[in-house]
Amino acid sequence: MLFSLSIIVVFVIVSIYYYFRAEKLYSELNVVKKEAKVIKKESKMMVDSFAVIANKSEEFVKLRFNKLEEKSNNPETIVALTPLIANYAAIYRESIRGKGEMHKIAQKCCESYQSGSYNRLTNLIKLQESSIKRAWASNNLKGLISFMEAMLLELENPKKK
Repeated sequence: MLFSLSIIVVFVIVSIYYYFRAEKLYSELNVVKKEAKVIKKESKMMVDSFAVIANKSEEFVKLRFNKLEEKSNNPETIVALTPLIANYAAIYRESIRGKGEMHKIAQKCCESYQSGSYNRLTNLIKLQESSIKRAWASNNLKGLISFMEAMLLELENPKKK
């Protein structure tokens, strides 16, 4: 009888311990679910913000490029940059994914624009200053923005050779 009573007491104590332990884990799980929901919402807002920034950046780059296209005396540069400008937002979004994505999407955009466009672009880059070459070689979002800005500045303020 005493043995049975002690087993029942041990069972009740273990049951109470696991009950409170389960309640604690359940409350921790609810906190983690709430945090995950907030993180997911913030992530969606960040993605939407990047898309808006990419589109606005594309608008500004296209506006500057169109003005330069009309008055430029360097048609080779204009022709080489046209596929990048036309697909700027797509290249921007792919560059956000990480290092190494910019050249892939730039090549794809150039070749879909016109066969040999990517080779024309790389030949143009080889003729540029080292800062422009470094921006292109970085192969990331920062490099894309720097490269496009430098090329547009180069078209706006041509150096006399």
